[in-house]
Amino acid sequence: MSHTYLIDLYDLIDQRLEEITCEQNSSDSRTEQDFLKGRSECLIEFKQFLVTHYNRKLPRRIRGKYST
Repeated sequence: MSHTYLIDLYDLIDQRLEEITCEQNSSDSRTEQDFLKGRSECLIEFKQFLVTHYNRKLPRRIRGKYST
């Protein structure tokens, strides 16, 4: 995997997590809150997987920016 794709994935995940946070703050429904919480947990787990398995393939100068 090219490191540019990995950086794009990190940015996309962070963007989605921000959107979820905004939606959670404005949501009144308990069901929707649970759905958004599960979605957030899934994205966090996926990002942790990427950091664990692919972060070492990034150039050193940008590796620290994407560690969790």
